[in-house]
Amino acid sequence: MLFDEVYYRVDKNLIDIENGIEDPREAVRAIILNGNNILMAHLQKTNEYKFPGGGIKENESIEKALKREVLEEIGYIVKDINGKIGTIIEYSISKKGKEHYFKMISDYYLVEVDNIQLKQKLEKDEEELMYKPCWTNIREAYKTHIELIKNKSITTPGIYRETIALEKLIEKYQW
Repeated sequence: MLFDEVYYRVDKNLIDIENGIEDPREAVRAIILNGNNILMAHLQKTNEYKFPGGGIKENESIEKALKREVLEEIGYIVKDINGKIGTIIEYSISKKGKEHYFKMISDYYLVEVDNIQLKQKLEKDEEELMYKPCWTNIREAYKTHIELIKNKSITTPGIYRETIALEKLIEKYQW
């Protein structure tokens, strides 16, 4: 596996992993490469990039979740899943109260898509963030995220997770 990271969205002393009640969510994320370019969802409202993917529904396989999420978020059909290449686990405070903590497990898969783009099927929050499919240079996406974080721009909570994944891909492929 290329990466296996743990990230805390808040000070880790604010989360009681040993005694708290876990509020878990499992997600899949697609890494779609073409040379040193990557196909991502560009969130035009915040100017950040997101790996296509999201939560796995109850009784849904990883394969079905990846196919569904890629089609919904960027409008491409997955033709091949070439294996898991990384995991990022992130912890934060749950919306359920102080005694709970949120644990997001995001597994990243190397994915190939067909060249034909279909209509996206965005959820309301994705429409509001103005998700647009975008082939971009992986270093440019990473630099954009670093600038947004440095300038404390308004972004989504996932920007840190996605920045870690971009950094690991750059390190691995030496782009």
